[in-house]
Amino acid sequence: MRTLLLFALLGWACPLMAEPAQTLRVVTWNLQWFSGGRMGAPKDEQTKHIELVREEIRKLNPDILLLQEVGSQAALEETLQPLGKEWKVAVVSRFMQGNFLSGQQLAIAAKIPADAAWSEPWQRGWAGAPRGYAFASFLIGQKRLGVYCLHLKSNLGNPPENTSKREDAIEQLIAHTESKDGRVVKPDAMVVGGDFNTDDPDTPAAQSPSERTFSFLRKAGFYWSFECIEHQNRITCPAKGRYPAACFDYFWTKGLGKPLSSVKSSKGSDHLPAGIEISL
Repeated sequence: MRTLLLFALLGWACPLMAEPAQTLRVVTWNLQWFSGGRMGAPKDEQTKHIELVREEIRKLNPDILLLQEVGSQAALEETLQPLGKEWKVAVVSRFMQGNFLSGQQLAIAAKIPADAAWSEPWQRGWAGAPRGYAFASFLIGQKRLGVYCLHLKSNLGNPPENTSKREDAIEQLIAHTESKDGRVVKPDAMVVGGDFNTDDPDTPAAQSPSERTFSFLRKAGFYWSFECIEHQNRITCPAKGRYPAACFDYFWTKGLGKPLSSVKSSKGSDHLPAGIEISL
């Protein structure tokens, strides 16, 4: 009886241990007109691109993969299938460009199943932001991770208009993260990753010094994963022609502390992939 009482007291005094945190590797990568590397690439070039990207993904070994400039779900599934049956495509967007399906879509794929996933174009906001966002929700232990994939307006065309379109998109993104979407339980933590086409406006290398994209995200409580990393150590777009070396590809996180990204050496695109490790 005394032994049973002792065990009962010990059980009352020592609550159940919390589940250990799980670490995940997330990678974002703009694949440059995948597959083929250019618009209208012939089949042999598409096949070579798929094989090259597949081997690079194998080396990167992510748990969750955010991709931009994906031409089709079929090409992505062909890429991932030889990497293991655990790989699943959660979502590939279907954004329109005029009356036609765009050749540059967003995709989220993962080794863990998504319990919800979709994509939506931006609403016709104050600046007419192009494309939209892709989203997937993952249940990691007892916590839910919300993952957004973005490809914001490029720097082709009128600079003030480009800046406005990126700001418009980010305002809409933040509004969604703060809303109650009936399709999914509100996440405990969030990762927003992709090709933002803009750098920290406070860095000397910034191409849009007055842009508010960064300040909008910081004000909403997001943490930039390249914070305090020197510009030369976070180049994701090497210099090309009249375009200087830039850092356009990265993550913003919320509810995950202050994780830092790193740029990965890779082939297969004019962008380099960026990776981040998060713990839940």
